[in-house]
Parts: sequence; structure tokens; C-alpha cells
Amino acid sequence: MSVAFVELPARCVGHQFELRGWVRGIALTDMSVHIAGHEAGLREHGDAPDGAVGWAAHTVKPVPNGVQPVSVLGPAGELLAQEVVIVGSNEGDDPLALVELDGPAPDAEVTGDLVLVTGWAMLNSRAPSMVEVFVEGSGVTRARTRLPRPDVGAAFPDFPDAVVSGFEARVPVDIPPGGARRVSIRVRLTTHGVGEWTSPTRFVTVRNPAGDAADELLADELEAQSLSLLEGVRDRRDPKHVLVLTHSLAIGGGQLWLQELLTGLVKKHDWRATVVTPVDGPLRDDCAALGVPVHLTSHYRIGDIASYEGHVSELAMIARASGAGVALVNTLGAFSAADATKRAGLPTAWVVHESFELADFSFQNWGPAGLAPAVKQRWERSLGTVDRLLFVADATREMFVGHSTPQRCRTIRYGTPMVRFGGRISEHRRREARERLGVPQDALLLLNVGVVEPRKGQAGLIAAAERVRHVAPNLVVAIVGQHPTPYGLALDDLVARGGLEESVRLVPIQRDPTPWFHAADLFVNASDIESLPRSILEAVCCGLPVLASDVFGAREMIEDGRTGWLFEPNNADALTVALLRALDTPAERRREFADNAFAKLSDWLEPTGYADEYSDVLSEIANQGER
Repeated sequence: MSVAFVELPARCVGHQFELRGWVRGIALTDMSVHIAGHEAGLREHGDAPDGAVGWAAHTVKPVPNGVQPVSVLGPAGELLAQEVVIVGSNEGDDPLALVELDGPAPDAEVTGDLVLVTGWAMLNSRAPSMVEVFVEGSGVTRARTRLPRPDVGAAFPDFPDAVVSGFEARVPVDIPPGGARRVSIRVRLTTHGVGEWTSPTRFVTVRNPAGDAADELLADELEAQSLSLLEGVRDRRDPKHVLVLTHSLAIGGGQLWLQELLTGLVKKHDWRATVVTPVDGPLRDDCAALGVPVHLTSHYRIGDIASYEGHVSELAMIARASGAGVALVNTLGAFSAADATKRAGLPTAWVVHESFELADFSFQNWGPAGLAPAVKQRWERSLGTVDRLLFVADATREMFVGHSTPQRCRTIRYGTPMVRFGGRISEHRRREARERLGVPQDALLLLNVGVVEPRKGQAGLIAAAERVRHVAPNLVVAIVGQHPTPYGLALDDLVARGGLEESVRLVPIQRDPTPWFHAADLFVNASDIESLPRSILEAVCCGLPVLASDVFGAREMIEDGRTGWLFEPNNADALTVALLRALDTPAERRREFADNAFAKLSDWLEPTGYADEYSDVLSEIANQGER
């Protein structure tokens, strides 16, 4: 008869460990040890009773936190012994931390005026609630967390959060052109109830290159040449014709905003419009329906000053020859278009939706090297010379006012066609929407609408929702905006690994997500960067109580504890607390919150209102000419 014994450790063990024991009645080659469902590596160990064979088994794969089974099997797979071992941190110890800081490497030299800190981390087997990055001289930066890491997911197949364990922080460093500085970097991981862990310090040298004097001379020469060419183009201007230069006609928040604005300008205020864009998309058909011609140009060329100047000259020629009397530039990245319209002599309004510092925006769009200094100077110059900088939130206006003057900066908040629902959805319409979407009538439906991407924080929302499931077992999370990007695929994997298919719905991008707003009980915006989240307005118009991360513009719509709930961005603990606060609020009180929110915002929810304001602004600058 075969007998086996497992010697259990007196304390909790880490993610990888070794167990010892003995077996009697069979050879070591006829047995196997399985830990957490995986066969362990096995070797002979000399410590055993007389007539027994000692063994030592070590984990081949890292084992996640929790009570894990240990089985000793005989030659025919019969169970000889079964025990459990606890994986975790012991009382008084730091939590188990699996961390890798990918960059910057120790003693690396970083080019530019911004340090990108990236890596992955798990604290007691789960992605940490918050990651803080300390770069000497720049204070504390809260990293964006739960980023896709398929490589970590492959290495840790039993850890559900491994696929979204990545983090990154972009930290500006104040170094003048031509200067350099050695700085220290540390990372701190935190999860409430679990603990915290701080990385060892590493050092890097940040070197901000000086501008090239030859580039400066070339830039001035090419700009003078461009202005000379423009003198030969006949300048015929219609003050009721607006030239719109935008980054894309694909489906997206900024693009849909522009389409509604064009509809109001053309249909209500009798404007003529021409659109210029480097990226085609389905909204070109909408332009055609309005009688708005679209000119497709090449992608903005900003890699070097010669390419930049050539592209700006082409856009300026189009602007001068268009016959338009005023220009409207859409989005911060379209600065070459703003440069071109001013060079063509058109009064210009520039709409900035993005709440990013210039260094951060540059890094995200053009990498560590950023823009050539001469091109960057034209970006900054254009912000200061356009006739109006227009924003959807006061917080974003305050961020950019230093690049212009207060008189040229103005907030025009947008509305939404969903104002027609009046802040209240009937029970009949709600039930109908749920039946159409396949949502159980008794579910507590938590809704997030927005293109799935890291800054929208949908992975953190999934994590927080699972934490509160003990008080809301009927909770269903619907994330509307899924598409097959690396982040979207990581969410698919996260849901599959966690067995969350019944409680988390990842819904593809919807041109009209109205039925989801009608079906929902609560709305959550979990973004870490926004200006004025349009989806919040849509939720308010449909009578949904709103939980929102306290990012740019959110505080201008939601008053914590009265019209909704606010929480810190990039902090899964804070989002969990906000969810618990909302779930602990009686349904009737939640209805009061929604009513209060609609009453607060109703003055500017009508979408024709911002079309009126834009028509006034464009008419004003078109008729006053250049400053």
C-alpha cells in the first residue's frame, strides 16, 4: 500500500516555493506532485522516515495568492495525499509584489524634457489600485494603470490581472534647451487593505537638446517663400463661408461634435462650409448630406522643418483660394492648419478639446524626441496668434490661457440632442430597451460609453465593479465602445480569465448608443483625461445618476453628493468607494441626484445653443479682419 506525506510550511509562502514530504510503497519516478493544478518539478530529498523516499517539489509556474491545493498522485493517478498551502504575505510583512520597471533603464540618458516611466506590477496577485511615480524635482505623478501586457499574461497564466498589469507615467522635467540633469526615480504601489510597496531608487540623466540654428534660418527662409507665393493667389472672401480644418472624419467624440456644429451652422445660421482633413471616414457622407464639400489632404507633415513648411504652404494655398472668410481649426494636434490659415490671412478660431500639457501631448503623439524645436516654436506661436482659442471646459481654458491672452480664450460648452428626453426615461422605454439589448430586467446595469482606450479607464471600472459584487450580486457592467485594439483585446482576455462573461458586456462602438442609456441604472465615467465628457451630458439627459472621475470639466457638471459622485482618477480604490456610495444611496435619492444634475445643466444642454455661440464668434472675427 502506498502512503504519502506533505510537510506543510508554518507560514504563508510566496508565488514560487518548494514543498517537501515523503512517500512509501512506490518509487519517486512513479509519483507526481501537483500544486495549484499544475504539475510541480520533483527531486529526491534525503529527509524521510525509514523505508520511505523523501521528495522536494517546486512550483514551475508562479502561483497566485490564496488557498492553493497540493496533491500527491501515484502511478495510476490515484490520490495519495491532499493538503492546502496559503500563498500570501505574513503578518507584518509587505504584500507580495511582482514588479518590473521597464524604463527608463538605470543610468540611461533620456532625451527631451519629459521622462516616460513604464513597467508592470501586481500586488498580492492583482493589479495595484494606484501607482505613484516620484521623479526628483517634479513631485508625485499618478501613473495610468491597467495597461495591456500580453507578455505578462503569457508568463502568469493563472493571474487574471496579468494581462492588464502595465502602467506608465509621463513626467515633465523642467530643463531648458541645451541643459541636462541627473534625477532619481522611484515607484510606489498601493492597494487599500493589501498594503504598499516602493521600488529601489534608480537614476537617469535627462538631456534637453538645444535647437539647431540652421533649422531656424531655414524655417524663416521657407516661411518668407510661402508668403511670397501666397501673394499670387487671388483673395476672394465670403464672411459667411467657414473653412474647417480637422484631424479626421472617422467616428470619435471630437468628430461627432464637429458634425453637429456644422449641422447647426449650415441649417440654422446659413453658413457655407468647406472641410479639409487628412483622414477620411464615414462622416464625409454626413458632410455631403449638408452640401459641405470635403478636401482630402495628406497627413500633417511635422517631422522636420522643411516638410512642415511645405505642408503648411499647401494648406495656406487652399485656404487663400477657398473663398472662405474665416477658419475653424479642430483639435490641438492640428496646429499646422492653424499656422496655415493665419499665414493665408484668414481670421481663425481654434477649438482645443484636449486637456494635456504641451510636453505631454507632444510625447504621446510624436515620441520621446518630440517635435523639432523650430516646429515646436510654430506650434506655440500659433496658439498665441489665432484670433480665438475655444474650449469646452473652463479647466482646459485655464490650462492654455498662458499661451494666448484671456481676451482671446473662451469657453463654449456643447450640448447634446439627447436633451429631448428631458432628464427622465419612462419605465416602459427602459424595459423595452433591456429586452432589445438582452439585459435582464432585474439587473443593476452600470454603463460606460466611450471608445475603449487606456485613458478611459475601463479596466479599472471592471476591477471596481467586481469588488462591490458582494453587495450587488445582480450588477452588470456594460462598456460600449469596444474595438480590437491592444487595450480592447486585453479587456477581452481579462473578462475571459476572470469568468466575467455574464457580468461584463463589452459592446462594439455604436453610432447611436441611446438604447444603452435608456436601459441603464447608473453611469460611470472612469477617464483620467477629458475636457467635458459628452457621455456625462447624455447620461444626465436620460435621467441617469453619474459617477465621474474628477478630471477636467467633470466638476463643472457634477457636484459630489448632490448631483452625482466624484472620485480620484487612476485610483481603483477611489472608484470602488464611489460605487459603494452610489449603491448605498436609496433609489429615490439617486433619482433626486439625477434630477438635480439635469436642472443644473439644462441651460446649456440644447445643442443649437453652441451653434449660436459659434456663429457669433465666427461672424465677429470674420468681420473684424485680422488683428
